[in-house]
Amino acid sequence: MRSVSGPQSPKTPQTKRNVLLGGAGPPPAQRASPSIRPKTSPTVKGALRRNLDASFSNSSNILVFCRLRPFSSAEEVGQASVSVHNIDDKTVTVDEKESSTTFKYDHVFLSDANQETVYNVVGKKTLEDLFQGFNGTILAYGQTGAGKSHTMFGEMKGARTGLGLIPRIAENIFKHIAAGSSDVQYTVGVSLMEIYKEHIVDLLHPQSKAREYLIQQDPANGVHVKGLSHAFVATPEEMDLIFWQGYQLRKKGATALNAESSRSHAIFQVTLTQNNTVDGELKKSNLFLVDLAGSEKFDRSGSQGNTLEEAKKINQSLSTLGLVINSLTDPKCAYVPYRDSKLTRILQESLGGNSRTTLIVNVSPASTSTSESMSTLRFGTRAKNIRNSVHVNSELSMEQLKIRVSLLERLNQELELELKEVKKQPNPSHDLTSIDNTPGAFNAKEITHTVSGLVPSSEELKRKDAKIMQLEQELLELKMNNLKIEHSEDLKLFKLESALHQINDKLKDVELMNENLRRHLIISEKIIKHRDEKIKKLCSVVNDQQMQVNQESAHFESKLRVLKSKLDAQRFRETSRRAGNLAYDSLPSTTETSTEDDIIVQYADWKPITPVKDLLREPVTTSNLSPASPKVGLNLRIVKPLRGGRPARFEDTENQGLEDE
Repeated sequence: MRSVSGPQSPKTPQTKRNVLLGGAGPPPAQRASPSIRPKTSPTVKGALRRNLDASFSNSSNILVFCRLRPFSSAEEVGQASVSVHNIDDKTVTVDEKESSTTFKYDHVFLSDANQETVYNVVGKKTLEDLFQGFNGTILAYGQTGAGKSHTMFGEMKGARTGLGLIPRIAENIFKHIAAGSSDVQYTVGVSLMEIYKEHIVDLLHPQSKAREYLIQQDPANGVHVKGLSHAFVATPEEMDLIFWQGYQLRKKGATALNAESSRSHAIFQVTLTQNNTVDGELKKSNLFLVDLAGSEKFDRSGSQGNTLEEAKKINQSLSTLGLVINSLTDPKCAYVPYRDSKLTRILQESLGGNSRTTLIVNVSPASTSTSESMSTLRFGTRAKNIRNSVHVNSELSMEQLKIRVSLLERLNQELELELKEVKKQPNPSHDLTSIDNTPGAFNAKEITHTVSGLVPSSEELKRKDAKIMQLEQELLELKMNNLKIEHSEDLKLFKLESALHQINDKLKDVELMNENLRRHLIISEKIIKHRDEKIKKLCSVVNDQQMQVNQESAHFESKLRVLKSKLDAQRFRETSRRAGNLAYDSLPSTTETSTEDDIIVQYADWKPITPVKDLLREPVTTSNLSPASPKVGLNLRIVKPLRGGRPARFEDTENQGLEDE
């Protein structure tokens, strides 16, 4: 690229063309020269600049706002002093024991700032950027009980003046649509999720609590949660209904510092699609509204059990968020730990990516929270140094690409005309030849030599101008070819990624089927195990009953043997008694050696083994044969009645013996 100075300043239009194409411009003094100011059409240049600026990125720092909340009732009862003061609307200072620290932000909201003021300063600009095609993010950060949820959501059941940023933005989205062009078609999609104990919960689809959501990234959607529910709304009432239904499902709990402490990070996402039906331009922008859970110290919050586990997960994710911010602001750091937490992974574009991000640090001004306030303010100061590279999320139609090429061609034509006009200006050598031959005038030979030296220089400049124009035209064609190649490659990449997503979906379905099979297998194993245990119990019962039956059988057989022996003895006695009766009958009635007294003595010692009255006491029944009854109902000692005609003394003696027994 040539350098223009001195008399060669008429060539400035060529340099101006280089400025438009990325080259270095001329010095300010030359641009201000009215004699060589080009007559380029401002309309064409302005249209071209607006058209090109929409495609190129520009960097912007994260905006950080500080909001001080009023004293809580506990702080007023404890008579806490004020440790956080505002110096002006952008500066706060924190009083510590031996020193004070000053922090500077984009704006500071005092404790008496209302919700509408916060929206006008923070939310309105973010909403305007959303309709221009930029991604946006608003995060509320601070310790537990610092007023984050009040800033983002506001009072649910109070007056409209108590509404926070999220419901106000949701309401004004449709006001922007109503005031927009009739040539643009708008589509508004919303989703609401929470990150609870490092698990993503879809608050619009609470039945899927047990589902494990995956975070993916692709050129079409960027970083997103796969399978998350999206509801399309057409009125503010529909958005409010969906929003409040999801908000009520958010995890909350009571701590010593906050009666309604949020136990999860809530992320409300709005996706705005704008389709221009005239030129075919398509804009798709996302807005993330994030209410972070508050950091807390366990000794102050009094968290126990499940609340303590929740606090650990909250502090862990916030710590990862701090590491990400430190990595982004450290020029020596080459790795940013986005993937160490689901929160930072989802907000990857918001932190150092394609998003206009706003951070609101919520602080308690009480002296009892000085340590937490210092930590929060330092976090905001570090985040203020992050630079995001943002651009409009638009897809140009073929018609728009043709318009852009046409603008470039028209610009080249105008610049060529300007160059021709500059060349028509009078040659400086013409003035030199008309100088009078005065004592102080130049020598003719010197003038001739000077003119002869200017002619080849002019021709050389013309040749270089032509070469530059040729190179610029080739550069433009190369850029257009590169755009076509990149578009083709992006299309191929998109197709490959779509195929990969389909494979992943099928793989996910297979994994789901395997998971169902594993569940059924576990259930079947439990049923088999339960049946085996039942069989073991039944076998044990059968064995016990078998042992009892064996014992009863042995006991019955023992009794049966006893009864049999007794029966044999009784039969023996009956046989003996019959023999005695026969002998008695055969004795002569008048014998001298056998008297009635001798007979009585002979039978006086006989006694039955078991008394007859005991043998006949109980009837024979089946229940009496069981081991539970100690008595025997079967009487096998059947005594045959004695014959009549025996001496009365003998009968008396026998009866007496029976009574004794």
